Amino acid sequence: MSSLKTLKTLPQPKGHFILGNMKQFKASDKHRVLENWVNECGELFKIRLVTKKFIVSADANLNHEILKQRPHNFRRFHKINEIMSEMGIHGVFNAEGDQWKTHRALTSEALNARNVQQFFPVLNEIALRLLKKWNSAAENDIVIDVQRDMMRYTVDITTSIAFGYQMNTLEHEGDVIQEHLEKIFPMINSRITAPLPVWRWFPSSKDKELKQALLEIENVVREFITKGKETLQSNPEKKNNPANFLEALLVEQENNPHFTDEEIYGNVFTMLLAGEDTTSNSLSWTIFFLTQHPEYITKIREEAEQVYPEKEVAPDYETLKQLKWAEAIVMEAMRLKPVTPNLYMQALKDVTVNELTIDKGTTVMLQNKVPQTHEKHFVNADTFMPERWMATGCPVHGTHSPEVMRAFGGGARFCPGKTLAMSELIFTISMLCKNFDMELAVKKDEVKEVFAFTMYPDNCLIRAKRINK
Repeated sequence: MSSLKTLKTLPQPKGHFILGNMKQFKASDKHRVLENWVNECGELFKIRLVTKKFIVSADANLNHEILKQRPHNFRRFHKINEIMSEMGIHGVFNAEGDQWKTHRALTSEALNARNVQQFFPVLNEIALRLLKKWNSAAENDIVIDVQRDMMRYTVDITTSIAFGYQMNTLEHEGDVIQEHLEKIFPMINSRITAPLPVWRWFPSSKDKELKQALLEIENVVREFITKGKETLQSNPEKKNNPANFLEALLVEQENNPHFTDEEIYGNVFTMLLAGEDTTSNSLSWTIFFLTQHPEYITKIREEAEQVYPEKEVAPDYETLKQLKWAEAIVMEAMRLKPVTPNLYMQALKDVTVNELTIDKGTTVMLQNKVPQTHEKHFVNADTFMPERWMATGCPVHGTHSPEVMRAFGGGARFCPGKTLAMSELIFTISMLCKNFDMELAVKKDEVKEVFAFTMYPDNCLIRAKRINK
């Protein structure tokens, strides 16, 4: 008798006889719904959303193997590309096949460690703006909306580093690009699992707002591209050594006539979305945990005072590599609050992975948070314990399986912006802790997880107190 599992043989949580599990699978908390179903059904099960069936896996080994088999055996769930393409986004995130290979090569080159080292003057400049803003908030006892500030901060970094464009939304109030960006991921999220594309026939007020937001962002991105072309025309020597991601794309277009304006636009748009959303959310969650554990603010501060005593921010990449406590605390926050708790992968052919037979076209929802917070992978798995990431922390503190972390995906299509993102996270957390004490301005339980394609802390409001030196 075969021991292979199939979609047909997997357990399924209770649901409606017509809608299946659709009613429970709400857009704003679907990651928590999946976590609860793991408790009900085990780490491998199926769900039905009206007529469509999905496999859900919280099995770390299976998830790892599926990611390893991209791009040959698996791709992202086809509706992700369909929805993003409909919005005019054609970039490395949703590209497949040969198109992805071209986009990936350019993205990886633009965001490699060598280039990240050159970004530090920009990081320093924008970090000092954030420091100035928080100084003012501390002096005037103004409550800080962490998510809002981190979105502005990361967009400023991304636009400067990736496009050579100084946006400075940290110091500008009112209608800024973040307010348009924040409308996109929630709508992608809700449309991915919608049984029918109702928005195409009967657009709601939110659909109309999204359309306007996309137009506003397109105007900004087109301006980036126009200025990038002007820069290359006036400085043709830059074609041999592009200074940023956008310039590299424009040079590639000159060398490759099949690389279209829409692909340039899509990649710029993708970089803007990715650079703002996941990094800002991870920063916000890290700050949330630090408000609960002021002893770690002290550890980061002591480390910063030792490593860069004369500066308010880490001056260069080499300095950053010495900030072990800041890195450990960022890693622990990402373990407990992964901003990408779910990944959707679709089989390109009939395939068997770890004794699970997956038919061509079947989508597997990879649930990442459950393995990252399970006792078989991390001792005291629900406890915020950054020591586990220190050199002396393992095996002193017991079970520690960092390979189950999926903060940056896995396999050939792991996030090409990992080095830049980690640099931003460590750099920023070290700077903030060196200069401020932080406490929540609301009750801990009033900070809510919201899933909008990525997961962020809603209502994360804090007070910062400047450290006297």
